[in-house]
Amino acid sequence: MRQSAKILAETVTAKCELAAEILHSYGTFRFTATGWSMLPAVWSGDTLVIDRVSADQIQIGDIAVVGRDGRLCAHRVVRLPESLGNHHWITQGDALPTPDRPVVENEFLGRVTEVLRAGRCITVSANLKGIDFLLAQIVRRSVFATRVFVYLSSKCKSRKVESLCQR
Repeated sequence: MRQSAKILAETVTAKCELAAEILHSYGTFRFTATGWSMLPAVWSGDTLVIDRVSADQIQIGDIAVVGRDGRLCAHRVVRLPESLGNHHWITQGDALPTPDRPVVENEFLGRVTEVLRAGRCITVSANLKGIDFLLAQIVRRSVFATRVFVYLSSKCKSRKVESLCQR
């Protein structure tokens, strides 16, 4: 069992390194999101379009992609470096009650510019508004509410696979 866990960890790390290399070489990368930490802005199964940008172009509200501990993580920037010598950003999943540990510059890979969901191209907004803001507040406070929300959403989801976004 330990051998298979080690192989899985090595595979995940290799995927993260490959994503970083593709972004560095070509400037854009797509990957499928997993998990629920960015509800309602990003759903498990959404395809994220990441563009390479320099770290100084990141603003509060952007969804930054970070390569950390051999994994890719896409969370919203909630605090920028406070001074020129401090190159640490603070990120947090929209559905999470607490921020992540500080992001250092060499972990930063790029910024999510679009979300592809059910054949639609969704431009990423820097702020959650209206019902999305309310839903994020609810799922941030209740695991049960998150499960109900995800279950109900999966029952209503369209299964279109073609993409309207062209790159």
